[in-house]
Amino acid sequence: MEMEEVLKVLEKEAAENPRSIFARHRLALAYWRAGKLDQAKETLKEILRLDPHNFEALTNLGTLLAQEGQLEEARKAFSLALKIYPASPEALTNMGLISFQLGELEEAERYYRQALEVKADLPAVWVNLSTVLIARESYPEAEEACRQALSYDPQFALAWNNLAVALYYQDRREEAREALSRAKSLGYPVNPEFEKLLAS
Repeated sequence: MEMEEVLKVLEKEAAENPRSIFARHRLALAYWRAGKLDQAKETLKEILRLDPHNFEALTNLGTLLAQEGQLEEARKAFSLALKIYPASPEALTNMGLISFQLGELEEAERYYRQALEVKADLPAVWVNLSTVLIARESYPEAEEACRQALSYDPQFALAWNNLAVALYYQDRREEAREALSRAKSLGYPVNPEFEKLLAS
């Protein structure tokens, strides 16, 4: 079935069941997949008018808003989601991402650490944390975060890249070269200037 046909079926289902949150969720996600982001947002807002404490709708709306660069609006959605489910690794991670994009490094670090306290085996969150720690010039902690990420996923190219940066700023060039070489071998587009710097 073509996406337009799928949308017509789901729109009909939602219209026939005006109080069905499930029908609206399915429709919102279909709009999202079809690239109809305004309709997806409006449908998620309809869900929240029916159920203001709907965690899934809040996190999906927050993610959509963040993708569109509406960071403050996204933060509001994730903040509400965290009031409902304070231990959500997904919402905490997204709050970390938004804080980082807004240049709030201390806040970003706090959210990432909270997410990892709830669920430690999230290599992408360890790498996000390492990026914040590098930005804060906390290089030994950034190294540790990279190594945690790699303990869960040894093929995580960005973790190897960030590890190289953290090692370089600790004057451990040989180890940094090895880490960067590993990142490159895994297909990561390493910074050529940084690579040249390590080679000198």
